Amino acid sequence: MNDWMIETRQVSRAFDKTQAVRDLNLRVRKGSLFGLLGRNGAGKTTTIKMLVGLTRPDSGEIRVNGADPLGFTIADKRKIGYHSEKQILPPYMRVKNLVRFCSQFYPDWDHALVNRLLERFRIDPAKRISALSQGGQRQTGFILALAQRPDLLILDEPAANLDAVARREFLDELLELIRQGGKTVLISSHILSDIERIADEIGIIANGTLKVSDSLDRLKETILKVRFFNFEHPAKMEIPASYRMTYGENETLATLRAEDRAVLDRLASAYHCEYETQSLSLEDLFVELSRDGMPDETGPMFDAKTPSRLR
Repeated sequence: MNDWMIETRQVSRAFDKTQAVRDLNLRVRKGSLFGLLGRNGAGKTTTIKMLVGLTRPDSGEIRVNGADPLGFTIADKRKIGYHSEKQILPPYMRVKNLVRFCSQFYPDWDHALVNRLLERFRIDPAKRISALSQGGQRQTGFILALAQRPDLLILDEPAANLDAVARREFLDELLELIRQGGKTVLISSHILSDIERIADEIGIIANGTLKVSDSLDRLKETILKVRFFNFEHPAKMEIPASYRMTYGENETLATLRAEDRAVLDRLASAYHCEYETQSLSLEDLFVELSRDGMPDETGPMFDAKTPSRLR
C-alpha cells in the first residue's frame, strides 16, 4: 500500500524568467500533519496550486491521493479540501445560503460539524459574507473545507487575520481531524509557533528548492549550529553540505546536518580545531535554512544564553 498522500518527483515551474519551483521532491505521509514553510516568494503557494491542479508544472510528476491533479475526477476532488491564501467568498451571500449551496456538491457533507463550528467561532449564519470580519471570512472558508470531510486538507495561510483565541480554536479542530484517523493535513503558515505546536513533519522551501523534509523531532535532533574554534593552523573551512557558514577571527560557525556526531569529529580533526554545538528551535531552523545563498560573512557567533555541547 502506498504510504504517501502527496508525492512529487523532480517538479519544476517557472513564470517568465522567475524559477518559482525547481526539482521538487516532496512526500507527505498519509495521516500526518505536514507543515510547509518558506519565506514570501519561496515557492509555497505555487507548489500548493500544482498539488490541487490549478497550476500546471513545466516538468516532473505529481500524485495526490494516487491521482494526477491535472486529471482529477469529480470523485478525486471531493476527497480534497482546499483553503487558499487569497480565498474570496461571494460577498452578497448569507453564510447559511453559502453552506447550503456548497453542501450540494459533497455527499459526505457534515451539517452537524458546520453548525458546531459556526457556533464555536461565533459566526451568525444569517449574516452576509461582506458583513463578517476578515477573520470571520477565513473561518467560514475553513468550515466549508472541513465540512467536506476530505481525506486531504490543504491550507495556505489559513490563520491569517485570526486573533490568538480564534487561532487556538482553529488548531484544535485540525488536531481533532487528525485524531479521527486516516486524514492528512498540509498547512502552509508564517506563524511558526502554531506549526511547531501541531505539525509532526516539516518541509522548508527556499528559492523554489526543498531544503529539508522530515519529522520535526528529527530535524531538531540532527540540524545543528556548530562553532569550530582554536584552529592550530588558521584556514578557511569549507563544508559543501552546510546550509550556512559564518567566519570570525580564528573561528567558523556552520549550520549543518549531522546524522552522526562522528562527522563533526572528522571535520575538527581535518582542520585541527575544537568544536561545540548548539541545538535549534523551529524558528532558528527556518531562519538558517531560508536565507538566500550561503554567504561568506563575519558576524556574531553563538548566543551566549543558549546552552551548547563542547567537544
